[in-house]
Amino acid sequence: MSDEELDTAIAERFKAYKAGVHLPGEFKGRFVSSIRRKRTVRRIWMFGLIGIMSLMCVAIMNFAKPAVASRDVKPALMAATAPTNETVKVSYLMLLGYLRECFTRPRSARRKEEE
Repeated sequence: MSDEELDTAIAERFKAYKAGVHLPGEFKGRFVSSIRRKRTVRRIWMFGLIGIMSLMCVAIMNFAKPAVASRDVKPALMAATAPTNETVKVSYLMLLGYLRECFTRPRSARRKEEE
């Protein structure tokens, strides 16, 4: 038997085998559900990672904020002089509060505010 005859014999056997092989009927449903499950798990990991990174940024902002020197002022119900704030800064707590409001307010409340 020559190499060419052997190759044609093997090719014929593969063709015969291929004609009889088919995927099961429920394969499509299982495949689609496994892909969706993997996407869901990947999204959960991504949102978890983003959440952890944002918490770390807030913690770093908390530890890196400059210490405010306390003045020796007697506490009173009304301020004798108006505080002078030349600079306006956004604190990390305001950022967290804003994000919390964005995610916890119902959509109907948002619509009322927009109107």
